[in-house]
Amino acid sequence: MHWADVIAERLAKQGDSHVIATGITPSGPIHVGNMREVLTADLIVRSCERIGIDAELVYIADTADPLRKVYPFLKDDEYSQHVGKALATIPSPDGNGNYSNYFLTPFFEALNDLGVEYRVVDSYQSYQEGKYTTAAKTAIDNREKIRDIISEISQRPLNDDWFPYNPVDDEGKMHGVKVTHCEWPWIEWQTENGHTGRTNIEKGGGKLPWRLDWPARWDWLNISFEAYGKDHSAAGGSWDTGQHLSPIFGSPPPMGMMYEWIYLKGKGAMASSKGNTVSGKELLDIVPPEIMRFLITRVKPSKHIDFDPGEGLISLADEYERLEQKYHTKLSTLEHKSVEESSRKEQQLIDEARKFELAQGIRSGTSYDGGLGISFSHLSTLCQIKSKNADLLDSLARTHGIDVTQPDSRLVDRVGRMRNWLNSEWFPENARIKLANSIDSRQFEENEIDFLNTFSDNIKEIRWIEDEILTAIRGTISTSELAPREAFTSLYRSLLDRERGPKLGALLAELEKQDILDLLDGIN
Repeated sequence: MHWADVIAERLAKQGDSHVIATGITPSGPIHVGNMREVLTADLIVRSCERIGIDAELVYIADTADPLRKVYPFLKDDEYSQHVGKALATIPSPDGNGNYSNYFLTPFFEALNDLGVEYRVVDSYQSYQEGKYTTAAKTAIDNREKIRDIISEISQRPLNDDWFPYNPVDDEGKMHGVKVTHCEWPWIEWQTENGHTGRTNIEKGGGKLPWRLDWPARWDWLNISFEAYGKDHSAAGGSWDTGQHLSPIFGSPPPMGMMYEWIYLKGKGAMASSKGNTVSGKELLDIVPPEIMRFLITRVKPSKHIDFDPGEGLISLADEYERLEQKYHTKLSTLEHKSVEESSRKEQQLIDEARKFELAQGIRSGTSYDGGLGISFSHLSTLCQIKSKNADLLDSLARTHGIDVTQPDSRLVDRVGRMRNWLNSEWFPENARIKLANSIDSRQFEENEIDFLNTFSDNIKEIRWIEDEILTAIRGTISTSELAPREAFTSLYRSLLDRERGPKLGALLAELEKQDILDLLDGIN
């Protein structure tokens, strides 16, 4: 059984209506690592719907959080003055609108592209509208009890002057502001430079510290389930303290599940603050939504994901294509049984089926009765050697029987994204294909030159199709002094200036025969 279905069945035992929460602070580009949390929630919502349970995904935009520092992608001279202010009150990096919306807008576009249905709760707006007022008063009234719980659970004693609310000063900053007195709803404070003032909590002048904000929102939003990153999962962490604080705010804690990080190849765990990210929007510019969803559906949340936006992404996409073929030929008719009602083998097949179904953009199942049957690796080759879509489609008509007058919309979409990928920094260099300008005979042994000349003679009269090209290659090898591996390496080096590449027969069939002959005949 798929892990999302397991969670859904557990939620079903607690009731027939649930709110599944996810929240991300828009302090920088919302990257693929962040998207794991949102898609985890979406998969659980869909799994609840499959078994007739009402479920809603609520995305909490933590726009009330302060800017903690000037990140590498920001200009220090412009943003140092805004450190400590709520993200919703800071100007956008492009000068249009506010800081949080600058990063939320492409994020929401990505969610829409992925087929995620959600309700947005803006935390800054919620504080302004008084949604947190009751929780803030509860926290202040129970200040000593809350301080003792946090100190005990976290093993980090809080000072006696700790206060369960972070007010803003007259400049809108929360950093370095110390509470000196509270008489509801007013908080009196003093800044590090000695400036004093007071703030009205009922008017949203500040926010609860994160360890209190989290259980407070569980209550007023009636949260049933929330996934959380492993940074919150350590003993004494914010999830741990939230379990003990939640009843103080009026409700039991929700069911939860820890998810691991997504690591960007060669750079470690994705983090906007370090600049090692691929945003959800960037990824969707180069691969279709179902591939991004598959990245999440195929791995249990407790396992980290090594994400390679180069070769690894081609492998991931090809894995998806193989699963799609298997789904339509074998898995789509499976009866979805519970663990108790099925064998281990049946459960493995059901798990595979659900990995595919949950990867789709639509809410359930799939709109198609078959896959494209065109691998991403092959498509990446075609897009490089066929700059015009008409030529690309003509090639696929010959090799895959597609209708050039009415090509599958999935194919047209993937070609567009593939061309974006080819023009991006992420496309792997060793997958790039470019026919050599010339062949320098000094770089080859005499037996290699003989082989190349014989191959040139052998292909002059053949039909330029993959099977006959491969037959010519094998025939030339059989009369050559070179071993098969040496012969293929000689062809790759001479034609592509590289040691290896895509399947040679298929590649050459896509290139112009005369271009190959001219290149081989020009050995100098």
